[in-house]
Amino acid sequence: MIRINLKYCAFTIILFFIFHVQHISATEFSNHTFLIAEGNSTSLNSNRFWQFLKTNDNVGIEIKISEADKRVTLSSTNQDIIEFLSRVQKVTENVESKIVPLFITFNGDISILDSIISSSNLASKIFFLPQGETWPSLEYLIQSNRRIILFVKGNYINESRILHRLDNYVLKISANKIMATSDIFEIESAVNNELFLIDEFDKLPTNWAGTISRHQVPDYINYALENWTKYGKRPNFIFAGNKYSQFYFIISQLNSFPWISGSVKVSGKTLERVYWKNQEISVTGGKFCFPYRGGEELMLSAFAPGYKMTPRQIVITGEMEVSENYPIIATPIEIGKDITGSFHFDNIISNEVNPKVIFEGENYSFSEDIERGDVIKLPENASVNLGNPEQFGLRNSSFTVSCFVKFTEILEFGDNAILGNYENEYRRGLHLVLRSGHPYFGLWGNDYISEEKLQANIWYHLVWRYIIETGEQAIFLNGRNIGSSQGHPPFSGTGDILLGSALSEGASLRGYADDLYFWSRPLGKEEINRLALNEEVQLFVSKKNKSFYNRNSSLVVIGFFVLLLLFIVLIVLFQKIRKQKKQIFINLPEPDSSNQIKLFNEFTAINNKGENITKLFTPKVKELFLFVLVYTVKNGNGARITDINEQLWPGIESKKIANNRAVTLNKLRKILNEIDGIEIVIQNRYFVIKMSNPFFSDYVEAIHLCQVAGGMTRQQLETFFVLVKKGSLLKEINWNWLDDVRGYTGNQVIDNLLNLASIYKKEKNLESIDSISKRILDYDDLNEEAIYLQIWMLQKTNNSHLAKFNFKSFCTKYEENLGEPFSMDFEQFITHYSDEI
Repeated sequence: MIRINLKYCAFTIILFFIFHVQHISATEFSNHTFLIAEGNSTSLNSNRFWQFLKTNDNVGIEIKISEADKRVTLSSTNQDIIEFLSRVQKVTENVESKIVPLFITFNGDISILDSIISSSNLASKIFFLPQGETWPSLEYLIQSNRRIILFVKGNYINESRILHRLDNYVLKISANKIMATSDIFEIESAVNNELFLIDEFDKLPTNWAGTISRHQVPDYINYALENWTKYGKRPNFIFAGNKYSQFYFIISQLNSFPWISGSVKVSGKTLERVYWKNQEISVTGGKFCFPYRGGEELMLSAFAPGYKMTPRQIVITGEMEVSENYPIIATPIEIGKDITGSFHFDNIISNEVNPKVIFEGENYSFSEDIERGDVIKLPENASVNLGNPEQFGLRNSSFTVSCFVKFTEILEFGDNAILGNYENEYRRGLHLVLRSGHPYFGLWGNDYISEEKLQANIWYHLVWRYIIETGEQAIFLNGRNIGSSQGHPPFSGTGDILLGSALSEGASLRGYADDLYFWSRPLGKEEINRLALNEEVQLFVSKKNKSFYNRNSSLVVIGFFVLLLLFIVLIVLFQKIRKQKKQIFINLPEPDSSNQIKLFNEFTAINNKGENITKLFTPKVKELFLFVLVYTVKNGNGARITDINEQLWPGIESKKIANNRAVTLNKLRKILNEIDGIEIVIQNRYFVIKMSNPFFSDYVEAIHLCQVAGGMTRQQLETFFVLVKKGSLLKEINWNWLDDVRGYTGNQVIDNLLNLASIYKKEKNLESIDSISKRILDYDDLNEEAIYLQIWMLQKTNNSHLAKFNFKSFCTKYEENLGEPFSMDFEQFITHYSDEI
């Protein structure tokens, strides 16, 4: 679990109510909101309309355009499009930070519209994002002067190279149509789109007419916030029609709410669909953004079938600042996890999960199939009683059922039963069948049927999956989702489950079955696809099922493992002796735990009571402590008094130096008395820092790791990264003697983090690569390896335009600092470093 606290600043919601929140400025385009005004015959000829666009930020335009006989005009005025483009150009020319999205409804040949726009003065300012890439930051759009973004919908032919097809980039809802919670799951194709549009915001059903009064303002704000939460996306575009000036307040109000955002990734790849257990179930793509209302506790739990989430929960409580990004790591679950039934029908009906159980049936037999080997044959009126549904985890729970089936006869008007029971009440009658050839998921009056139609004498892999959190019933055919429906209550029947029969003996399988599996959890798409490819399922053997092994076999197994354990112990002892000098293990304390002094980022000292006593270190006391500490770590002997005098009190006569040194030393010792495990002593004209448990210093431990003979292990490298990733050494402290220390430390940080990066690069651990490259650039902003790692990471996340922009920025900075152009172009740079790291 991650627990985050929020610190708020006050804001007012237009004469209505006050929350305490912290303002967070959006830097990503996808975390920004624009109000979209309608351009029609009245507004486009109104100076008031154009003045509104010119004087207000975060606004855009929606217009209708048509093409006839290769002439493109505004549908509402019949004016030529050139004049409109010219006026948009004037809106942007005096404000370099203004970004203007244009939404075009177009009918005709879009290549003609492309040609006209590309020939206009607006062309150089247009930004186009290839589908599948991530939207860039506002800073990128402004610096590159690509501040016009075009979206298009309508009945048009050909493809555009500068206009984004709306459906491919934007999740769209209408405020004039109130959607049920379950409806959000039906927008399958748009859920993973990064942007979110609310249409007809001015038509939200409220009890008002004409100008908005202060009493209606909360209705609009609450609607925007509710849908922000429901879809896990900030409303990026709010369409206000002709009433744009009345709704401009919504921009500042949404900006006043803090939010948390992040991504859910598996092996560096963003998941396509994630569910959230909030007060109501939400569904998002792999990137998410949720608002937070002041005074409330926000708890977010992500889940996706087939994955374990780390952390399992994010909790917002209320005092500390919100992080810029919350990464959630999705780890694939072993396919055998939570399996409750496994039947292979190798001339026997046996559940490998619980082999003791004996099953009874009638009219079935076993057969040798040319494709699948041993299978069970279930003709008309044949069935096998598999027992109570509770043992398979089917009741009031998520579940998955998987099997291979081949039908010798498919009824045109009737059911072929794969699995079911004989109950006939709502939610109690299970029937997983073919209905007139169509795969069917039935819970008696709570059903779903696929449009796919199967044929006889063909082996099919079928999966029925139920997710209790969303009420989803889904059917998969040969690894492919062939349909689903949301909002179904769970199965609650208690009657025995039968293979090959259902619906009070009214349906039979009429064919063959093989590899029947049950899970008490919903499988993910990847797992289902692997099953369709006939992957063997490795079972998790629970304690209650181990008793079926006989005593002799148990003794053999125990003896084998005893010998194996002895062998492993000998190997470990040998390795321990061989590598004894190399092993350094560090127990990292909590960030604000007692008895520690931190040097990476800002100097921080915590006493034995857990109190921050950094302010007790006056500049000269701090310098004396750090000078002695650095030299103690460097040579073990500490700092010579003559060196201390020369560096800390240059140009002062010796008597005054001695007095100043004694006063400073006494102050330092008094402070260190509040910290257990550390003291400063004088030995043979040297000042030495003595350290022992429980004292901890990130700098001391980091330098110790750098001294490991033969280089650090992976575990040590990861510990080293934790120690140094907070920031550069002693940020904002500038003493002449510290330059050499920073140089040495910086080289150690860069070299060791590059070693760790090479490991993560092989594993495609993109988030860690990004963090490492940022830390390296904190020490050396022209480090070519770190720049390459950032570019490599951006390319792997389909951000090729941003990768090239970063390289261009690096080349500019390189030339400014070194007085000569960088020697490689983008492609040469990528080729050169791809083999080095």
